[in-house]
Amino acid sequence: MPGFRVPQGRSSKRLISKSPASLIINLDRSPKRLPCLVVDSSKGGFRLRGSFDLKRGQVVELILEEDMPSPERCMVVWVGKVGSKQQGEVGLETGRRSGSR
Repeated sequence: MPGFRVPQGRSSKRLISKSPASLIINLDRSPKRLPCLVVDSSKGGFRLRGSFDLKRGQVVELILEEDMPSPERCMVVWVGKVGSKQQGEVGLETGRRSGSR
């Protein structure tokens, strides 16, 4: 009988936060600060909701209004498709893999 691979779950637990934040993007060498909402976070990244036009692979900085006064450098790993439940959401990956948020 052939073996079946069991999909691995998340390596870290997601924390629901609904906290305000700001996303800093660099448009034509001019940084722009955009308000957003952190929907949830994990050790490796964040899911944000907001009104921004980002692309996969783009490097941005995230400022959590309460917890992190200095920006955290992140990379956009997914962007919600127009018309989907994830429209207006993006997934960011941080450089760090451990520690709590």
